[in-house]
Amino acid sequence: MIKAFIVFSLLCFINARFTTNSTCKNCIGKIHSKQDLQLARHSLIIDKNQSCQNQRYTFFIIVKSGSFEKRSFTRSTWAKEISEHFKIPILYAIGYPKDPHFQKYIIAEDLKYHDLLQFNVLEDYYNLTLKTTSVLLWYDRYCSKNSQFLLYVDDDVLIHVDELIVYMHRTVNNDSIQGWFEKSVHIQREGMGGVSVDDFPIDFVPDYLWGAAVVYPSHIISNRLISAIFNSTVPIFFRDDVFINGFMAQQAGIKREHMKGIFCFDPAQDDLNSKMILINFKNEEARENTWNCYRNGITSNKNLPLFLSLNESLCLLHIKVIKILFNILLHVDKLIIYMYRTVNNDSIQGCFENSGNIQRKGMGEVSVDDFPIDFVPDYLWGAAVVYPSHIISNRLIGAIFNSTVPIFFRDDVFINGLMAQQAGIKREHMKGIFCFDPIEDDLDSNMIVIDFKNEEARENTWSCYKNVIKYDTNLASLSLPGVAKFLRNSLFCIHLFSGT
Repeated sequence: MIKAFIVFSLLCFINARFTTNSTCKNCIGKIHSKQDLQLARHSLIIDKNQSCQNQRYTFFIIVKSGSFEKRSFTRSTWAKEISEHFKIPILYAIGYPKDPHFQKYIIAEDLKYHDLLQFNVLEDYYNLTLKTTSVLLWYDRYCSKNSQFLLYVDDDVLIHVDELIVYMHRTVNNDSIQGWFEKSVHIQREGMGGVSVDDFPIDFVPDYLWGAAVVYPSHIISNRLISAIFNSTVPIFFRDDVFINGFMAQQAGIKREHMKGIFCFDPAQDDLNSKMILINFKNEEARENTWNCYRNGITSNKNLPLFLSLNESLCLLHIKVIKILFNILLHVDKLIIYMYRTVNNDSIQGCFENSGNIQRKGMGEVSVDDFPIDFVPDYLWGAAVVYPSHIISNRLIGAIFNSTVPIFFRDDVFINGLMAQQAGIKREHMKGIFCFDPIEDDLDSNMIVIDFKNEEARENTWSCYKNVIKYDTNLASLSLPGVAKFLRNSLFCIHLFSGT
């Protein structure tokens, strides 16, 4: 009898733990009370409170999800790319299921993927504000001090990973929230998202951000947004985009800005393009077809190969140093992606020069008496070189100070050629490094580093960019301003070499 009672009590405890029903009387209504809002402060059913411990991130991603199928699709596409190659954490925010029997499947899913945040809020369309408030509170408590931004997205979007990484490093305004900007409009009174005048006696919605994807700076969440939500001067409306990204942002004096690169895709218009960061689809079929089109290399969407350039053969590399000459221009976006995605961490990379005769005449000459070696091994041109840090520490410096050949003044020949060969270091060509000849007008969108034949060409190119003159085909894509600002917190540094 005692054993039966213990078993019964244990079952009751487990059922209460994993099928918790809130005391919220208006959980699936369109307007919530302040008491309902306190559900956001309840303990989570499935938590990940160690996610940000002892880590630093530029941004953290939480996916607002209510569908296992959509989570599965996301995990196999852009989320896989971001977590594997860029080490950005991704968690899925869910509520508890309407049918308690589904909880066992949720537990099994989390045991497999370890990426669920299950809040003590019923999973329902009319609980979006409660759910998002729960997410903001959780993030503020556990991650806001270790991450600069929260990217909060729906589970039915596709993300162009490279463009997102660049955007998050380049986010200009740290004092605004960013997403799809909607101008102030009349409040919707009819339909699924409508609300009556009695429940919500306000006629106009302020400027707000569409709920599919929003970038929140951490300090805004912590210092302004949460406080506004819990001290709302308007009824607590169920639509999180309207209530939180509109009314509460306005109440807290938070600026809302459009995130360049966020689109709603209509397959009838075939409007995918290379500037897209995040795409919301009108239906699942369009999303599935777009992904399959990319995977199979079908180019029915004319710019699809540029969109979602998710190449799983590439990997995130460790810390590297890039040394560049003073007279080059950098395409910052391309450089950031290249440094994250460089394939080989066991080579130095730059403009590859094949083995040739040592120069005996001219400015770079050396006599036979001073340098009795006739051939230069394969080396990397000195204008720009990427050095993996472990190669510098473990092999290259040792070779330089134990050189078996005369120490030649040309660093590219001596260090990137002779010493690299002595240390058994592989030299590889860096795709995207070019010498620009203005006569050929050959600037293109794949350039990372550009060296110019003369100062006039460099100055003219820069002036052309600054004045948005496009006689060089893709010159407008060359992005140099603020290079130190953009790269200061990245996983590599730039050494500017002011020699000749």
